[in-house]
Amino acid sequence: MNPAGAVVDLDRGASRDNWFRWDAKAEVATHIADDHWTVEIRLPVVQDENDPLHLIIGRKPTLSLPWHINVCRQRIRENASELSAFSPTGTKGFHEPMKFAHFFGGNSHQFPADDSVSDYIIADRAADQLVRKRNWKDAEAAYRVMASGEGVTDFQKSDALSKAARCARYLKKPERTAELAAQIPLASVARTVKMENLFEERKWAELVEEYGGEDLGQWPFWQQGAGAFVRGRAFNYLKEGKRADNDFQLALKYTPDPRVRSSILATMGSNREMNLQDDAGALEAYRKNFEHLKQIGGAEEFRSVQGAARILSRQEKHEEAIKTIHRIDLEKTKGYWRDSSLVVLGEILTTAGKKAEAKEAYQKILDAEKPDARSKEAAEKAIEAL
Repeated sequence: MNPAGAVVDLDRGASRDNWFRWDAKAEVATHIADDHWTVEIRLPVVQDENDPLHLIIGRKPTLSLPWHINVCRQRIRENASELSAFSPTGTKGFHEPMKFAHFFGGNSHQFPADDSVSDYIIADRAADQLVRKRNWKDAEAAYRVMASGEGVTDFQKSDALSKAARCARYLKKPERTAELAAQIPLASVARTVKMENLFEERKWAELVEEYGGEDLGQWPFWQQGAGAFVRGRAFNYLKEGKRADNDFQLALKYTPDPRVRSSILATMGSNREMNLQDDAGALEAYRKNFEHLKQIGGAEEFRSVQGAARILSRQEKHEEAIKTIHRIDLEKTKGYWRDSSLVVLGEILTTAGKKAEAKEAYQKILDAEKPDARSKEAAEKAIEAL
C-alpha cells in the first residue's frame, strides 16, 4: 500500500498466474503528516473456505497459532532506493516468510529459534554485542567474516567493511583502515570511510583538499548524512564555519539515528557559536537537542544545555540561563558533567552579580571526593577572583 491508501494484495501461495485473483477485502485508512505517514488496516478473517478468492481464511492470531507478518518499505528517490523492514530479511528481497515476525494477541513472548541458523542480520547483531563490550579486535574480525560471506550483497559487504574500519580506527591501525576502505564496493560508502580515516588521523586539511569539492547531494540519499557529518566536522576544525554549517544541515536532513542527530546538533551549535559568531543560530541548534527531553543524560545533550546557558548569559538573560543549566539535575549527575555544569552555573551567577551563590556552586566542585581536574582548577581560580 502507499500513502494514498492504494492496496495491492497477492496470494503468493497460489500459482503465479493466480496471484492477483485474490482480494483480502482489507479496509485501509492513511494519514499524511509533515514528516511521516501512518496507516491503519482492518483485515477480515473467516473460517469458511468456500470462497478462497476473498477475505483471509483462518483464525485471529494467538500465542499458540500466531500469524507471521512483516512491514516493509521501499523508498525510491532520483539517485537511489532504500529497502527497510520491521523484521529484516537479510536478503535482497522482502518475501522471506521464515524471517517474518510473530503476530499475536497477548503478552510478550520469546519464540524458540534454531541457534545453528545464521545470516547477515544475526551475525551483525553478534558483532554489535562485541562492539558494545569494546572488544574491537574480535568485532573487526567478525565484520571481516561477514563481508566475505557467501551471497552477501554489495550493500552488506560495504556495511560490514565500514564497521570493521571503525573497529580498526579504535585500535589505532591506520594501515588496516586504509586496506578495508579500499575493499568497499559502494563508492559513496568507501569515500565516507576514507574521510573518517583521515579525520581520525587529524588530517583535516587533507580531507578537505580531497573531498571538499565533492557534491554529496549526488550521493545515494541514505549515505549523504554520514558523508556530510564527517566532512562538516573537518570544516569545523579548520574554522570554515559556513561550509561546516552547510554540511551539518545536509547531515541532519538525511540522518535518522537519534544519537547521531544529537551529535550533529551539538556540533552545529558549537560551530555557529565559535566559528560563525552566530549566537541566535547556535541557541536554536542547542535547544533542539534538549528542549523536548524530560531528562538530560547524553554527552551531546549536556554540551547543548551548557552551550545554550552560556549564550543566554551573554545575552544578559540571566534567569533564563540559570533555569536552562538547571535542566541538568546537578544533584544526581556525577563526574565530569556535574563539575563542568557547576562551572557554567558559577560563571552565569557571577555575571548576574550573584557572587555568593556563584561561590557556593564552585565550592561544590572542590568538596567532591574526586572532582574533575579541569573543573577543579577553574573553580579555584574563580573563587580567588570573586
